[in-house]
Amino acid sequence: MALVKILALNIFAGASLQKLETGKTYDVDDSLAEKWISAGKAEKSTEKKGDKLVTTVSPANSTVTDSSVIQEKLDAALAKVNELTETAAAKEAEHATALEAEKNRADTAEAALAEATKGK
Repeated sequence: MALVKILALNIFAGASLQKLETGKTYDVDDSLAEKWISAGKAEKSTEKKGDKLVTTVSPANSTVTDSSVIQEKLDAALAKVNELTETAAAKEAEHATALEAEKNRADTAEAALAEATKGK
């Protein structure tokens, strides 16, 4: 952790993207402090303490070590997606067959009507 004094007027950071006040000192991660200092948005502070800035946890910093539970959930979701996709394809084929039958029936009815009204 590093103490930095904010120089820029418009910096939003932290877990809730709070606006940081110019001239105020914050205790932030070293990597974030380096980025702000190199960009000229902050300077290293000599003060003894500052407000701690709570940042979000990135996957690299995550404490989750057992991904098997997550993988099981992903596998179950993928299986469900595959099942639903197959069901949708079957329904689509069923509807296509029914539509073709209705088209044939309509064509037959139109032909019969044309034949019936031909002599009139």
